Amino acid sequence: MNDWIACFDKETGCSLHESGKCRFEHDHLNVCGDANAMVIDGLILNQHELFEQYHTTDFLDLVLKMHQSKPDDFFNEFRGPFTGLFYEKQTGHAVVFTNQTGDSAVFYYLSATLQAFSSNYNMLLDFLKDHQIPVTLDEKAAHWMLTFGYLVDDATFVSEVKRLRAGKALYLENGTWTERRYHQFHSDNLQVTEDEAIENIDKLFRRAVKRCFDKDLEYGYTRHLVDMSAGMDSRMVNCVAKAMGYGPITNISYSQTGSEEEMLSKAASKHFGNEMVFEALDDHRFIYDIDELVRGNFGTYLYTGITGGARLLSKLDFAQFGAEQTGQLGDIVIGTFVHSDDLRVDPDAVRLSHRLPLKYDPNPERFENQDLYALYTRGFMGAMSSWFIRKQYTFALSPFVDVDFMAYCYGLPVAMRRSHNLYWRWVEGYYPDALEVPTSRKRVPVTSFQKAMDFGHRAFRKGLKIGRKTAFGLGLTSSRVRKDSSMNPYDYWYDTDPEMRKFFNNYYQEHIALLSGHPELSQEVTRLFHSPSVLEKLMTLTVLAMNDF
Repeated sequence: MNDWIACFDKETGCSLHESGKCRFEHDHLNVCGDANAMVIDGLILNQHELFEQYHTTDFLDLVLKMHQSKPDDFFNEFRGPFTGLFYEKQTGHAVVFTNQTGDSAVFYYLSATLQAFSSNYNMLLDFLKDHQIPVTLDEKAAHWMLTFGYLVDDATFVSEVKRLRAGKALYLENGTWTERRYHQFHSDNLQVTEDEAIENIDKLFRRAVKRCFDKDLEYGYTRHLVDMSAGMDSRMVNCVAKAMGYGPITNISYSQTGSEEEMLSKAASKHFGNEMVFEALDDHRFIYDIDELVRGNFGTYLYTGITGGARLLSKLDFAQFGAEQTGQLGDIVIGTFVHSDDLRVDPDAVRLSHRLPLKYDPNPERFENQDLYALYTRGFMGAMSSWFIRKQYTFALSPFVDVDFMAYCYGLPVAMRRSHNLYWRWVEGYYPDALEVPTSRKRVPVTSFQKAMDFGHRAFRKGLKIGRKTAFGLGLTSSRVRKDSSMNPYDYWYDTDPEMRKFFNNYYQEHIALLSGHPELSQEVTRLFHSPSVLEKLMTLTVLAMNDF
């Protein structure tokens, strides 16, 4: 997949460069004319809707008409993953933008003499090195990785490079670059009944599915590549797509064999009559791909966040497939991360580790409530960071991330979405076929009997976990967890594989000296690496790997 880089300096003005191959050429622009210079990269899922609205069939003509109509934020009408730049040579005005949901990103460097922007963090770093511009480690980014497991503001691992976040753009006016928000989701402002909400959810979701799957057909890809997991989100993408007549579908899934993830994803794929490509993670070889993975996700998220996904994607023949259709963020869009009536922002609720105290302001954008804070941090900055790696093969899409669909869902009262209440009612009322195969998503108990059964079940499972950890401590079992305890049983792999433990220790010993100039950060890394949590060890390795670039 192609990426772009643009730079502005006093001598040459604006220059644009690209690398890679463009798979979706009708959604791509790279123009340097007498009046304007522009680049747009991505998938514009509502392109044909905009063609009809602006009375044209040409993408360049569309963008020029949209810019003429709304010069400051014409790109806010786009739907899908996209980034871009538009420069008016006569006025000297320019705008650099990323999309509303953060699955695409722009990284930038600003100085008095040179300003550079890129859709690829690594391209930008290489550019700075070629121009002999020194860079330094950003300790704040490292701290975010050691606490949240992902970055939560505009920081990158290089102090001199920042990230343009979801719904934001950089504007050049009178020789000065200014960052402004052009799009913001809002929470809890619609007054509708549950029946009305579910009806609109279905209508908007079907339109979102159509936008995603029609993009495959537009480029001649008649077989759709769709993720399948044990949960409900990717299942609903498959179910609704099938109900709308899309197919054939090839599902992809990856996990430890014998896990619930494997059994339920395969059962669901078989139920819908789809082809399945499954990647077993028993050898957990992706653990050793640290340098490749941190470079692929630009250090924005824990390096194992995509687990075996990258290895599976590398084995597929993308001459047969268009985009990768996913169910990403479905759980928090129709549902929510918030589990109580207290909507005050609580950063601790979306951290992966609580071993270290927070040193910096974790809510620099001053999000109004926890619902939005969790969306813009754990959702956009965390979960969707795997899309950077996926873009090495193709663009990833998710109907749940459709801007219009999200705007409606987040406008619904949090109390209505809590416990996936609307989600379950939507599935039961419109797509009961999706429930014919069990799912890993468990319903929140409502009746006293259900609550009692749930309490007993959770207590029993907790007792088993404590018993197994005790037995492991006494040397009676080989691991603190079962082999099939999850799709990625990191603790089991670490406990039973001496090569994995050796790799962790060697990587730590070989890289910790890189932090000699940052004694406080070095102490934090050391503390987390020697914790019993394998997840925290992975967080420290991510920091050490990013500091090596």
